[in-house]
Amino acid sequence: MRLSIPVRTAVAGLLALASGAALAEGSGLAAQIEAQLNVRHADKGLKHHVTIKTPQAQWPTCQRPKLTLPDNNRFTGNMSVAVQCERKQFLQVTVDAEGRYWVASEAIPAGSTVGRQQIAEKRGSLGKLPASLVFNPQEIVGSVAARTLNPGQPIVAGQLRKSWVIKTGDEVDVMLSGDGFRIRSKGRATTNAAVNEPVRVRMASGQVITGSVDADGSVVVAQ
Repeated sequence: MRLSIPVRTAVAGLLALASGAALAEGSGLAAQIEAQLNVRHADKGLKHHVTIKTPQAQWPTCQRPKLTLPDNNRFTGNMSVAVQCERKQFLQVTVDAEGRYWVASEAIPAGSTVGRQQIAEKRGSLGKLPASLVFNPQEIVGSVAARTLNPGQPIVAGQLRKSWVIKTGDEVDVMLSGDGFRIRSKGRATTNAAVNEPVRVRMASGQVITGSVDADGSVVVAQ
């Protein structure tokens, strides 16, 4: 039986509404995942964009499913998100993010201390950039370049190290403390270390101990 034009128009309208509802549902689900990612990476100031790759027929049907993000701290790429309605299932998604990051504004030689004028702010998609980007400029300025940084190169954690307060061969004050006692002595560092990092020290007796570098450059050993 052929449908009259008004009936065909009505059916087409209903299909369009159903399709629109499905699209809206998908958009809402993606928005919920984006919101959770934005909260997780709030310290980085990122804005996430989620595309759901799982076929629509496998999406959850409840309006507010319980979402669980992966345990890793990635902010872009392919991810598997746990979704709980009547039952638990997993959605495969692709995540992109936009935000601010930092690049070298000039060549920075290995071993040199990074100054504020040597880095520049960039904004854009992070999808094709390294996962270990440093987002806080305060973590960059004053650090030492572990390798040469080229102009325009995004700055990542592995390219930097803290400035060493103690270097191998330095004579250092050693503070040993415990219940009811406090002993100050001297030794010679056998490793390099920054503040709050562990350092190995050879004492006059030949014994090698490990302590933590204090802000004043001394080594604290807790018993």
